[in-house]
Amino acid sequence: MSRALDFFDQRTGLPSAVRDWLRRPVAGGPAWRFVWPSTIVFTFVTQAVTGIALWMYYCPATQAAWESVYYLQRHVQGGWWLRAIHHYSAQMALVLVGIYLVQMIVRGTYRAPREFLFWTVLLMGLVTLGLNLTGDLLPWDQNSYWATHVRTGFLDLLPGIGPALWKLAAGGTEFGQLTLSRFLTLHAGVLSPVLLVLLALHAWVARRHGLEDAAGAGEKGPPGSPKEPPDAVRGLAPQTAQKPPDYVRGSAYWPGQVARDMAACAAVLGVVLILATCGGLDLGAPANTVDDPGTARPEWSFRGLYQLRELFPAKLDIVPIFGISGLVVLVFLLMPLVGKRPAGRWFNMAFTAVVLGGLAVLSWWSYRLDARDEKYQEKLAAGRDLAERVRELAESPQGIPPAGAAALLADDPKTQGPRLFDQYCASCHGSAAASADREGTTAPALSGFASRHWLEGLLDPKQVAGPKYFGNTKFKNGPMVDFVKEDAAEVKKDELEAILLAVSAEAERPTEGEDDRRDAAKIAVGRALLSARKAPCTDCHTFHGKGTHQGPDLTGYGSRAWISGLVGDPAHARFYGKLNDRMPSYAGTHADPGSRILSDREIGLLADWLRGDWYQRPGHPESGND
Repeated sequence: MSRALDFFDQRTGLPSAVRDWLRRPVAGGPAWRFVWPSTIVFTFVTQAVTGIALWMYYCPATQAAWESVYYLQRHVQGGWWLRAIHHYSAQMALVLVGIYLVQMIVRGTYRAPREFLFWTVLLMGLVTLGLNLTGDLLPWDQNSYWATHVRTGFLDLLPGIGPALWKLAAGGTEFGQLTLSRFLTLHAGVLSPVLLVLLALHAWVARRHGLEDAAGAGEKGPPGSPKEPPDAVRGLAPQTAQKPPDYVRGSAYWPGQVARDMAACAAVLGVVLILATCGGLDLGAPANTVDDPGTARPEWSFRGLYQLRELFPAKLDIVPIFGISGLVVLVFLLMPLVGKRPAGRWFNMAFTAVVLGGLAVLSWWSYRLDARDEKYQEKLAAGRDLAERVRELAESPQGIPPAGAAALLADDPKTQGPRLFDQYCASCHGSAAASADREGTTAPALSGFASRHWLEGLLDPKQVAGPKYFGNTKFKNGPMVDFVKEDAAEVKKDELEAILLAVSAEAERPTEGEDDRRDAAKIAVGRALLSARKAPCTDCHTFHGKGTHQGPDLTGYGSRAWISGLVGDPAHARFYGKLNDRMPSYAGTHADPGSRILSDREIGLLADWLRGDWYQRPGHPESGND
């Protein structure tokens, strides 16, 4: 082994260089305050390794980005852990750079000739923030899309160059495919190499000044040593000394400082692994690029700035976003120059304390306001439900279609039904979420429409003329209400039950399939009564061609086709005809095709939702909109 190392050393010099690097003296001897650069490098290496692994699975396309992250998180062994480690390493890197920067400010170690040392650390912090911002968009879920959309929109605030910068960031005139490609390029191809260069530059500058501490200015060496290093060590004159002066001659980097650095890196890794394992990393629903859910919030590192912006009117957004934040960065850049005098050093420390304290208070305030905002919490819960729903659909036999996971939600009655209902039907029938509240409604409640429970209420003399059924319509004094109140009691109880079951069975509601199979004999009796016109219903309704057509046809009553037909054209002769009470024809009319309100697909989604007909994973309790 020794001969092999000698062979390699003679031809490359690398083993000797490594030995010299490990043997270099540490100013004042090994200390825990010197570990920050090593921990920052460690988090960078962790991000690089995990990032490359993530990149192997990631597809930067608007119809594949979310899907590739989902596959990694749900179907790759340990993929969720890998993604979480990458995320929390990035957050930890920002914390470590911040600690290192504050230490340099407090100890005054940015003074000549170490200005560039300080500036490299400050730039590391800014680049790390940029990495967090650009990486945030890559999952292409609801929060990442809208949070990034809002942030890039701030570029328009800059006079003159704002629109051009926005177009450069977005990759064109729209926020979409090219935006995702640009952000991936910035994240992996630009900012990551820039951070690597800054780390190398920081190490080179620190070594040039002979102080691994990068913080020796202002520190006292051993008794009798000068307060400032001689010019040769400071790099201000040719280094003619054969060895460093006594006050920088301490223990070598190996093994004392190496042991401390390794322990600190192990502690950082432990924190990251705990956060990754216990906290995990959620993946929201695929980005809906049309409707802003209003729940997008920045990462913790930008929460303070977010809340500061909320204190200003919208027309003055440029003040906190670019004015105040830009001024803060400028002051930090000037700290090495301001801190040449004692008063300047005190100013730098006071300014840092004010900035950090202000950000902490503003961040706490932002989280507190969100926690107490009931509407925001409801939207968050809805977002979590949506994310869970798309995961459920993605695991269905259908899987994720070529159009992407967003298509799963777009064609899901459970998701789209309530939205369509609230948008087009709630003004008369009441909202989907509060169907039991009938105040202010002018049409029957449709929750559980055509189910056994719904029909039982319809045949209840105490409910039929109430707000849940005909009480707020022009039919409240019609023949159906009269029959229920006056004549229904004369029908034999078993026959009335059989008729009700037969009419309900026409809907073929998935939630009542088991009940219909159990009561098949009663349903057959009810159908026979209706077909033979021995049921009072056929005095006003037709059933499979038998009966009198005054009210809606009961053939297929409550089925997908029946509901779609009713929603499409309630004034059709099969339904209410000229007796239609204010309900519009959502499919339009032949005379005026432009009057269409809903497409056939949307009408079908609405019908499926009313019937409770949507996919549920095996073993999931049967559900509907009952």
